[in-house]
Amino acid sequence: MKDKKLKWLLLLLAPLFFIAGCENADETDDSIEGNPKTQIVSSIFPVYEIVREIAGEQADVHLMVGLGEDAHHYEPSAKSITVVNEADAFIYSCDEMEFWASDMLTVVENDDLAVFQLGEGLDLELEENHTEEDHAEEDHGHDHGDIDPHYWLNPLAIHKQIPELIDLLSELDPTGEEIYQANGEKLMQTLERLDKDYESSFLGASNRSFIVQHKAFGHLAKRYNLEQLSVGGLSTEVEPNPKDLIEIIQFVNENQTEVIFYQSGNTSAVAETIARETDAEISILYDLENKPEGIDEADNFYIEAMYHNLNELKKVIK
Repeated sequence: MKDKKLKWLLLLLAPLFFIAGCENADETDDSIEGNPKTQIVSSIFPVYEIVREIAGEQADVHLMVGLGEDAHHYEPSAKSITVVNEADAFIYSCDEMEFWASDMLTVVENDDLAVFQLGEGLDLELEENHTEEDHAEEDHGHDHGDIDPHYWLNPLAIHKQIPELIDLLSELDPTGEEIYQANGEKLMQTLERLDKDYESSFLGASNRSFIVQHKAFGHLAKRYNLEQLSVGGLSTEVEPNPKDLIEIIQFVNENQTEVIFYQSGNTSAVAETIARETDAEISILYDLENKPEGIDEADNFYIEAMYHNLNELKKVIK
């Protein structure tokens, strides 16, 4: 623990203090101190989109993990930590996703900082069959076990957490309570429609399985009674071994699977290999660990990406 803390302290003193990063907290002005608006730092993209939707123009919401950065292996820059030091709240997804958050908070010098874990209280555990890839993840030190931290792919999981988020923002900024309440209720209604659209689209489907390159869609599959078949594990770094790859190709051929999905921002090499051997097409599903590539404009990128995923899944769930 001392070594970890020293690492973060050295980072704070690093000469890279003023170097900006991606589209995230690193691009914030050198100081947010003195800004009259409530200042909120969000960790990763889905958290940012949900908080931003509720906050509206009443509060400033900053994103830490920018485009192209890995939510698991992210290391906050000195500038990002400075922003947290001056913020009113730090909101992150869960300890199982942002491994780095607890270490960062040990060196943040902000006694008034409100820390909120969006996924707190949710059941992240899923019953999964263990594969060689799961054991490989353990060797790489990124094993989630049966914990899938991508709970935001179930709209009702986000829906459940919104009242607590409204309460947090209202406590930080009582003058904006009516705004936060109205925005939160509107988002909850949008999530309810999204959930119903998923349910109605898959109603009566005989094929309820889909193949993905990265095992991130367990909560979505559980909610809508689907089966996620994964080429790799929860880690995007682990590639399937030859034996499992052959089994996947056989399964695709035997079941005449039409589409292999891979995640936006990840390499599609494995999916392309399977597609060549099976005549299946490849297509993108958004796991939303990061801002979705290919969606340039949207009122809410989270909602837009979830509808994209629905339309893509309808190609095979039928």
